[in-house]
Amino acid sequence: PEPCDQPTPSFPSHPPLPSFPTPPIHKAVKMNLNEIFNPNDQDLFEDNTTPIATIHIRNQQRNGRKSLTTISGLRDDLDLKKILKYIRKQFYTNGTVKKDKVHGEVIQLQGDLRKEVAKWLLDFKVIEKGKDEVKIHGF
Repeated sequence: PEPCDQPTPSFPSHPPLPSFPTPPIHKAVKMNLNEIFNPNDQDLFEDNTTPIATIHIRNQQRNGRKSLTTISGLRDDLDLKKILKYIRKQFYTNGTVKKDKVHGEVIQLQGDLRKEVAKWLLDFKVIEKGKDEVKIHGF
C-alpha cells in the first residue's frame, strides 16, 4: 500500500485551563508520643496538683480505612465550635460537635488525628495543666 499524500487533519486546540492555587497538602505527622510529650519538659505550672479534668482522645474505626477521632472531656467554659473551626482549618479535615449522654459534648473529626490534635491542644493552651490532662487511647 502507498502512503497517503493528504495532510493530516489539524484539530482545534482547546483554551488553556485556568490555574487555581493549590491548597497545601496535609502531611501525616510521623512522630511517637515521646516527641509530643517530652518527659524532660518542665510542667506549665509549678504546683503538681491533680488535673481538673481528663481529656480523652480516641479513634473509632469505621469501614475500611475510614476512621473518626473523638475528643471528649474538654471544659464546659470552652467554645467547642470555635475550637473545631480552627482544628478543621489547621488539619484540612471535617468535623462536628455531638452531644453524648455519657461524655457530654464531644468533638468528632474525620481521620486519625490523635497525635496531631493532642499536640495542637497543648500548643494553643486549650489544656491548662499540661500533658497529664490528656489521655490518648489506642497507642
